[in-house]
Amino acid sequence: MCYTFGRTYREVVPLARPRNEELYNTIKNEAYRQLLSNGYTDTTYQSIATACGVTRAAVQNYFASKPDLALTFFGDLLTVINETIQKKRIHEENEFDTMFCIGQSFFSFLMQDAGSRKLLFELTNSREITSEVLNFEYQWGIRFIRTERTVTEEKFENDVIAYMGGFYELLYTFLKEDKPFDLPTQLGRVIRAIMNDHGYSYDDAKAFVVSHAMTPEELSPILAAIKKRLAL
Repeated sequence: MCYTFGRTYREVVPLARPRNEELYNTIKNEAYRQLLSNGYTDTTYQSIATACGVTRAAVQNYFASKPDLALTFFGDLLTVINETIQKKRIHEENEFDTMFCIGQSFFSFLMQDAGSRKLLFELTNSREITSEVLNFEYQWGIRFIRTERTVTEEKFENDVIAYMGGFYELLYTFLKEDKPFDLPTQLGRVIRAIMNDHGYSYDDAKAFVVSHAMTPEELSPILAAIKKRLAL
């Protein structure tokens, strides 16, 4: 697979404030539940509409496309994770620690049962959707970095593309074969590449990610907060 950021795939912009927030939240919450239970393919406008007792057009009024729905879900998921981490003061040594913690929480949540693993598998199986997700995650994540880069913006983007794209390809293979996935190690390689581009040596970045892998005790309150906040 080959992934690109920014210019090739559209920017994801927040939806306008819905006129009927109660209906919007009802549709959104049901859509999230179906995505996590049924996966991406089997979650349809019609299945959401039927469950909510509304028309298919009503659902599409809030989510113009299924990628929009998936990215809205990921945005809410990342926001809840970040806010919970800040509130509970988990892994706050620096921005790279926070990014690594958010990433581990994000993928741990999506890999915890058959339905969410199916969602992740289907999204990583589509080059176009994965590219949109990568672009979204890149734009979302770089806001955290305050340390000055030691490489050009072009090299930084290329490095993130190479390592994060490789991470998604590897994740797809493991999901397809239903094999255990060493999330801290594989995601740690992405964080190491980002840290290298911000002046950290290979050895220092490697030691950093090894020492900042999350424990089950640290993950547990974050996963519980996700389910509560997103009404899952």
